[in-house]
Amino acid sequence: MDSTFTLLELGWQAYFQQQLSLDDLESNRIARISAQQGSQYEIVSEFGLFTLDSHPDMPNMTVGDWIITDTNHHFLRLLEPSSIFEGIASNIDTVFLICALNQDFNLALIKRYLEITHEAQADAVVVLTKADICDDTAEKRAQVEKLDPLLIVETVNALDANSLRCLSPFLKKGKTIALLGAAGSGKSALVNTLMQPAESGKAQRNIGQSGALKIMPSGAILLDTKGMRELQLAQFDSSAIANFADIIALEKQCRFSDCQHEGEPGCAIKAAVKANRLDAQRVADFLLLRNEDSDDDQVTKSKPQEKFYRSAQSDIRARKHSSAE
Repeated sequence: MDSTFTLLELGWQAYFQQQLSLDDLESNRIARISAQQGSQYEIVSEFGLFTLDSHPDMPNMTVGDWIITDTNHHFLRLLEPSSIFEGIASNIDTVFLICALNQDFNLALIKRYLEITHEAQADAVVVLTKADICDDTAEKRAQVEKLDPLLIVETVNALDANSLRCLSPFLKKGKTIALLGAAGSGKSALVNTLMQPAESGKAQRNIGQSGALKIMPSGAILLDTKGMRELQLAQFDSSAIANFADIIALEKQCRFSDCQHEGEPGCAIKAAVKANRLDAQRVADFLLLRNEDSDDDQVTKSKPQEKFYRSAQSDIRARKHSSAE
């Protein structure tokens, strides 16, 4: 595996250059974190691939961070990130927010992903997939565009490379991108198509052993970590959990313990909606929060999802305690 890269290939930009001292330029080295395994960081620089042991004096760091080391690859300092998804990834230039133009189209989800991306200080591009099988593409696109007059929205067929040419301006050499989207939105199909070798013959190159950072045929860098794939809305907005505490409590009254609230007999939540005791949109938003953003073809219960339930149950207990007082 080729472990030698230029700084530009690794995503180096003027924003980071401005943070360098004279010593950094003359004596020290610049590296980017490409993976974290336990107490060790995998770092990559112009001089190759190295490991860095964590110690208590180090700041919290994550995949995508830029650091300064000495010539022996000992940590000196962390450069200020241009964007950060706390504890998950940093220095992402553009996030593609993926949503399918089918029955899973959800404006509330897109809006929340936009908020998350803006909070992280990254740029957002909404990519509406499965345009080839949608009869009201223009209408749905217009709904998304109303969220922000400056928002870039593209409609694509993720399986067609020609359809994805509209994304080329965001896939320039040295730019770091990431994808966010619900299960079944077409993330995997989009990545697979973008990773197809270009006419020049350039193919994907992994940066480091983990593959969390990949140089795409276009020269852009795809940041794809487990944390980004499993990113849950509840992790970024604890207040949302409190808003759904009553629905979670009502779940316990469903006839079946594994009720999905999609028309099963004895569903207490559906009954409450029918009786106008619950708002249908709130229930839809709750189900969206509860579902894990996993691989497009597999949905399993994750640690973030379990965290969502634990936090919600804690909120319910707190409310009961407050009422009792």
